[in-house]
Amino acid sequence: MAQVSIRLNGYVYSVGCQDGEEHHLYAMARQVESWLQRARTLGGAASESKTLMMAALLMADEIFELKRRPLPDDMLATVEEAKAALRIAEARQERLAQLAQRAEELAGVLETSE
Repeated sequence: MAQVSIRLNGYVYSVGCQDGEEHHLYAMARQVESWLQRARTLGGAASESKTLMMAALLMADEIFELKRRPLPDDMLATVEEAKAALRIAEARQERLAQLAQRAEELAGVLETSE
């Protein structure tokens, strides 16, 4: 497990993450810091708790809007293609399991007939 130090709102925090995820954690910290900066800009000389609250609301608003945004048509088509491919793969896997079972049955018959 890796330990990284990130700076948010003027404070340094030591945060644990999985090995190899350090860059992702730093990128998230930069994003949070940008929301904090936006909150400070909107709120003027606000208290730290108000700045954090405003940043949280900005983040929640962005997440809310992203969830409400419909997927582009080409992405919907890709999702449907992926679902169809999964159904085909599942059917093939089931058929392969049936054939394996049949092969085991035939092998058992051959073993007992010798």
